[in-house]
Order: sequence, then structure tokens, then C-alpha cells
Amino acid sequence: MKYFAATALILFGLAACSGPGAVSPRKALMYEVPETPTLTYVSEASQDVIVDAGAMGTMEIQGSSDITMAMTFASAENGMEVTVEFQELTASLNNPMGAPETASESDIEGPLVFTMDGMGRGTVVSTPEVKGSAEQLVRPAGLAYEFFPRLPGDVTEPGAMWTDTTAYELPAEGGMIASESITTYTLVGDTAVDGVTLLKITYEGEAEAVAEAVTQGMEVIQSFSGDVVGMFLFDPARGVMVYNESSQDLDGTTEVPAAGIPPMPMSVTGTSTVWLQGG
Repeated sequence: MKYFAATALILFGLAACSGPGAVSPRKALMYEVPETPTLTYVSEASQDVIVDAGAMGTMEIQGSSDITMAMTFASAENGMEVTVEFQELTASLNNPMGAPETASESDIEGPLVFTMDGMGRGTVVSTPEVKGSAEQLVRPAGLAYEFFPRLPGDVTEPGAMWTDTTAYELPAEGGMIASESITTYTLVGDTAVDGVTLLKITYEGEAEAVAEAVTQGMEVIQSFSGDVVGMFLFDPARGVMVYNESSQDLDGTTEVPAAGIPPMPMSVTGTSTVWLQGG
């Protein structure tokens, strides 16, 4: 799981952990509107991007984010509607082509609203007003497509596997971001956390993306692909994701057409952790 941040290539991923066990009888494995409709999630992510600039040397870009979001779920046709309020946000990026970039919750005005079916497939309804570097560092609309891991929507047993494709395109400053990933999930089994029975689900997939944007007044084109792996915990009684962590290892190129040099090789590595506040 990941959601791409333009220009800086901050890819924030998700997923989870726990131990295997026997699976008790259960209903269909799918997201539901929880009895307590507003849930608070915390997301922490970090990423390193290394660009081989040839005679100019190696450029290293480091980014991080820490986000607290209140998500309110309501029943809707074919699933649910999710309203996301960004309560706290700290994001930063060191940029070798210019001054460091930062963003806070004050740079995002209004909620993100999207619809989602029981399998976790989202569609954007409306987006918040985003100011300054927050558009590049956070890219709120990506949450609708990448935040929730996919579920099968039917009854499954340990060892069951399912595959899902996620593809979307978002506008970026002076360009766009196009992303596609194919992910295979495996239900490992039950695990107990603080006396609550949760499901452990692992996943691995292949992701590829192209980002076109303008930074420091110059067009930058980046393309990359590689592996994303992770695992998450799902509460079948409430129909909600409780914990999710992932890592990514990608390779690609960065091109600055105005510089008149060939595309520069780059590597992207990162980790992300998301958890439900209060469990």
C-alpha cells in the first residue's frame, strides 16, 4: 500500500503485523460502517530517494510525515462515505534543488470526502483546499485509493489468497501522477491483541508510477517501479482496519528536460506505519 506525493516522490505506504493462529467462524471479510462512526488513525512514514546525477554526483532526498486523521463513516449506496479531517500534520522534505519544504495541518483546509465499497475500493467525492508544499508532500486525494488494503468481500479461511489492482491518476503542480499496483493478499489467521481477536493479512505486490511536475521552476519527470510488501490487522467484529505497516523498494529514473542531460537513475526505499488510535 502506498500513496504517491508528487515532485518529491514521497511515497507513503501502509500495512500491519501480528501472529498466525486458528480462524474462528466469521462473516464475509469486508469493511463496514463501525458502531462508533468516527475513528482516528495515525500515520507515520519515511522515505529515501537517491538520484545518480552522473558528473554532478549523487543527490539524496529524504522525506517524512506524521499525520493524525479523524475519519467519519456513513452508510451510502454501494458501501459507505468517508469524511477525513486532518487534525495534525507534520511533513518535511530536504530538496537538493532548493530550500527544504515543510507542511502542517494549517495548509489543508476542509475535509477529504470519498466513497468506498466493502472491499476498500475508493472514489473521490471532494478534496480539501491545499496550500503551499502540502500539495506535494501529502497529496490528500491519494488516501481514497491507497489508505485501506483490499478485502475479498466473502468468507475466507486461513491460506486464502486474493489479488487486486489499484490504478488512478491525480493532478500535480504543473503535471500529474499516475499510479498502478497489483497486490496479492493472504489471510494468515487469527491473532489476539489486548484480548481482541483480529485477523492477520499479509500482502506483496508490484507498483509502478509516473510523476510529472514543476519544482523550482523546472519540469521534472520521474518514473519508477518495484516491490511493496506488508501486513495488516483487521477487526472482523467491527469491520475496520486496526493496524497496517509496509515497506517499498523501487527503482526508476528522474529527468529534467531543461537540463539537457539523459534520464538519471534513482532508487526509492521507504517504510510506513498506520494504527487506529485507541485500538
